[in-house]
Amino acid sequence: MALLTDADKKSIHHIWSKLFENPEENGKIIVIRLFKDYPETKAYFKSIPTEGNLQEDPQIRYHGRRVMVALNQVIENLDNWKQACRILEHVAEKHKNTHHVPAANFQSMFQVILSVCKELMGNEFSSEVSSAWEKLFRLLFEQINTSYANASKS
Repeated sequence: MALLTDADKKSIHHIWSKLFENPEENGKIIVIRLFKDYPETKAYFKSIPTEGNLQEDPQIRYHGRRVMVALNQVIENLDNWKQACRILEHVAEKHKNTHHVPAANFQSMFQVILSVCKELMGNEFSSEVSSAWEKLFRLLFEQINTSYANASKS
């Protein structure tokens, strides 16, 4: 597995520090965009609304913040890949065994996060920065797939 270079990590941390300034708002944007761009994912959100005025819904904000906090934990541990993998294993096990979410939905979420980053960061999200994030999401998806394959059934 090709790990991230120091330049990749620097680019990721720079953009993330700005996105994570408002995890609730940016997380909400990500969740709503996931529903819009990948409507099939709505079926896995049984306890939060997927229709109506989602902009103002506190459950959407709460889940969006959870997405941001989980990703923040991973990004904070890019220099400690074993810990990042443990975090991903926990997320994968919960999503596979409790929520019955296919691993492919993580790829959809990653695509949404990339789109939101490009929109919110504008020119600051250069092709080099985008490449670093794409590399990160490939690594995360590989680990999630591994975790899904190894996750015990409840």
